[in-house]
Amino acid sequence: MNDIFKSLTEKEIILPGYYKDYKDGMKFFHNELTTLNTNIFIINKIRKFPFDLFCTPDNSTFFYMVINNFFEYSIIIISRLFKDIGKDCFTLPEFKKRIILKYIKPEYKMDFMDRIKEVNFKKLTADVLNRIHELRNKRLAHNLEKFVKDPNNIRLINFNELKQLQDCANQLFDNLSFEIGYGKVLLPYNEEVIHPKGSDSRTDIEKILDCVAKESAFLNYPEKNIKFPILWDNKKKRMTKRELNIFYKYRDKLGFPKL
Repeated sequence: MNDIFKSLTEKEIILPGYYKDYKDGMKFFHNELTTLNTNIFIINKIRKFPFDLFCTPDNSTFFYMVINNFFEYSIIIISRLFKDIGKDCFTLPEFKKRIILKYIKPEYKMDFMDRIKEVNFKKLTADVLNRIHELRNKRLAHNLEKFVKDPNNIRLINFNELKQLQDCANQLFDNLSFEIGYGKVLLPYNEEVIHPKGSDSRTDIEKILDCVAKESAFLNYPEKNIKFPILWDNKKKRMTKRELNIFYKYRDKLGFPKL
């Protein structure tokens, strides 16, 4: 990233007549990215939780619906950030163009263009962006008959591809900003926040998932069969290394008695 901008303020870089437009645009996209990043943070926490050990499929419906709805809304956000078309549509690429053509002072234009060249993800993400836009238009925003008759007409998006575009959007936004370091996730989920010593630093979604684990038959098996310790001994012998690691990790984390 070009060092010239580290010693300048926004007001020194942006033309006075466009300063408010620039700040309004940054605020708007910051809000969009905060929602996107928070959605994906929650999705990721749920995806990593070992539901196969702590829940039956019937007891994880809520979390499935959370992932599905947050995932679909994240696709819509990405689509409108990058792919909306029309004279009134406000996208990150359009905002970048306005900064180059209107907002930035002429003496800083070339340095700024060098700066944003660092976010060269067209080849990397073009196919994913097109599929996201297609999914948004054919399924999420509209019920097109072509999709109803044959769902295979839609090329789906996986979580890693969504995260790839999330990273690109964050990087582009950071390269459009000057002077201010924007936190792009809701404050309780910001890993840089320092919690008071001795306080519970778990996020709300972590506490919810911990409650699921704490009430599970998997974690409570020894206590439920305390009169027949041989049952626990036999079960422990049949458990995989992964299952044992998760069992002891959560028992210790949630304050269960040592075995």
